Amino acid sequence: MSGRILRWWLACWRQAISRDLQFRTQTLLIALGAVVDVAISLVPALVIAQTARTAEGGWDEATAVLVVGLFTLATALLDAVIGPNLLRLDSAVRTGELDLLLIRPIPGLLALTLRWVRPAELTRLLVGAALVVGAFATADAAPTLGAVAGCLLLMGLGTVAWALFWVNASFLSFWWSSAEPAQQIVGALREAGQYPRAAFRRLPLLGFTTLVPSLLIATLPAQVLLGGELAGPLVGTAAVVGLGGGLTAVHWRLALRRYDSASS
Repeated sequence: MSGRILRWWLACWRQAISRDLQFRTQTLLIALGAVVDVAISLVPALVIAQTARTAEGGWDEATAVLVVGLFTLATALLDAVIGPNLLRLDSAVRTGELDLLLIRPIPGLLALTLRWVRPAELTRLLVGAALVVGAFATADAAPTLGAVAGCLLLMGLGTVAWALFWVNASFLSFWWSSAEPAQQIVGALREAGQYPRAAFRRLPLLGFTTLVPSLLIATLPAQVLLGGELAGPLVGTAAVVGLGGGLTAVHWRLALRRYDSASS
């Protein structure tokens, strides 16, 4: 089964890459748009970091750039792999396109969340990596190998946690006549993940690390990369992923019972 899934997903990537090569101008515009989006997002992050440094200390402009860089890396992967599928889910449920995914010889949830990929979004990885390198160059410091490994582990778990949250929000398409407004809300909530921890009070901090885990994408991994504690955030993030995975499995079964197949 795993080999079949891998071959299927590689075929999806080949198809997507061929499609992007046919529309090179669109791919270039996506890359340029990524640079503009990151540049715009840097402005409020730097302002908040300046205020936080003045008020509490510990977070400066270099750290703000680091958080935005890590956020760009994680969201590039999300928007390349998960986003194209979840943004199509509302239409797929209403038009019956979902039937074509459910009859494939792979698990339906994987087909639903991984069928469509957008390789052009991966150009943002270069932008994110440049910001991370620039942040440490500005701070005239270098992270330890342990800090890098801990950051990558935490960021991987945090990205999965957000993907699960996004999937469950998108499943509202099975219950509502249209869940497109929910996608806009999810996008706005995700933007909180590009700001330093000092920008949040205790209650919002708790909410954005549990119920809406946007701070798990980059904010907490940035702390670990800067030498912060790993054990506490790692255990908390793993718990969020575990609970999110269980909720997603239950929600998926309930959604399928709710779904009226176009072929039925």
